[in-house]
Parts: sequence; C-alpha cells; structure tokens
Amino acid sequence: MTARARLLAAAVAAAAAAAARAQTMLDQEERLIDIHALLLDLPPLQAPGALRPGALDASLEAVTIPRIDGTTGSKRQITASDRTPVFPRPRLAVGLPAPEGFRAFAGLSYIPPVPVREVSTNAAAAEAGLAWAPGPLRVGLRAHALWARARAPVTDPATRDVLEARAWGAELSAGAPLEIAGARVEPYAGAGLVALRGRFRVTSDGAVLRSAFAGPALHVGVRVLVRSRWELVTEVDGYPRRLVHTDVRLGYVFGG
Repeated sequence: MTARARLLAAAVAAAAAAAARAQTMLDQEERLIDIHALLLDLPPLQAPGALRPGALDASLEAVTIPRIDGTTGSKRQITASDRTPVFPRPRLAVGLPAPEGFRAFAGLSYIPPVPVREVSTNAAAAEAGLAWAPGPLRVGLRAHALWARARAPVTDPATRDVLEARAWGAELSAGAPLEIAGARVEPYAGAGLVALRGRFRVTSDGAVLRSAFAGPALHVGVRVLVRSRWELVTEVDGYPRRLVHTDVRLGYVFGG
C-alpha cells in the first residue's frame, strides 16, 4: 500500500470512528441534555440600544419548543415537546445611564417552580449590555447568565427526573430602527458564543449524567414599538447542531 493510500485509509477510518461515536446512546443522552438546557438559555429578544436611560421594560416571553426526538439507544425518552409547545417567562429590563452616543441596560428574568402538566421549572437569569448608538445604525454587546432546575417525567411517566443547568454567554448584535405606518420597526441580527453545564439525575435509580457544551449562538429578529410604549418582539434563535426555535415577547415600556 502506498503512503497516499495508507493516509486515505486512515482518514476514512477516523471518519467512520467519529460517525460511530456520534451514534452512541451516551452521545444521544448528552445531546438531549444540551437541547433542554439551551431552551432555557436567555436569548436577546431585543434590538440593540432599544432602551433609553430610565426606561423600564416589563414583558412576557413565550418560548416555543420544537419537536424533539427523544430516542436514546432502543428507548424513547419523554421530552419537553411531548408536554407542551410553549412555556412563558417574565422579563424585566431597565435602561441605564451611558456616555453620549451609547445606551446601556440590565435585565432579570425568573420562572417560578409552578407545576404545569407534571413539569416544573425554576429558573433565574440576568443580562447586561452596552450599545453604540450614534445614529440609525446601532451595534450592541450583551452578556448573560442562567441557572435552572427542572423536574419532569423523562425516563418514565411515573418519575420526576431532575435537570440542572447553568449557562452563560455573550453576543454582538446590529440593527437599525425604521418608521413604518406610525410604528417603530427595528430589525436586528447577531451572533455570539454560549456555554453550558448540564446535570441530569434519574430519580428511579439515582443515575447521574453530565453534559458540557460550548458553541455559537445566532439570532435574527424584529422589534415593533407602537405609540412609544407597546412592544412586540419576534426572534429566531439558533444553536448549530443542537437547536433552532422561535421566541416571542410582548412588553410595555415605562418612562424613558
């Protein structure tokens, strides 16, 4: 066998080994942990530099849950999409003082552990950002962090397995507001990085699975502001090779 043939054979073997590993039950279980943790991640759901200093944005986010394949090996786990297509999350953000030509904000979000269809989620998240806004074009940098604990029947309908997740990340967004039919319309898009640590405990036997994921986070959305107060934001969030879903947020802006 020539050196070139040996090199090709080694490359094929390596690719086959990687493909085989991607199909193991452990990989499938870790992927499910990642997907459910990323559903709880805190996406921007806001155009950069949207809030003036002193403005208070109170809103309710609807997090959509796409169809999730719960297959692990020869068994099918119960996933979030088997229970509900959407879950709500309150959010609060305030515009902060910033140098001329800039806008800053900080925000909080919380989901209380109220059981809905045998699922309860307790999650707290925080975010902060700074945007360069000298004119119509706005460019913003945001950082965010999340802690969450969810109890749900996953391995068996009679159990309440526990998922604990911690996530953090940052992204850069750009957008430009437009005036259309008396409303302020602000399309925006951005990209960044997200990292998470997930811990899943099976209640029936105490088995624990852990997952660590880090990768790109992409988003594109549009914010519509009516009468300078009522706000509707729609956003598509993507985590390549893990999750793509849509979020919608309805809010009201006080002051500012």
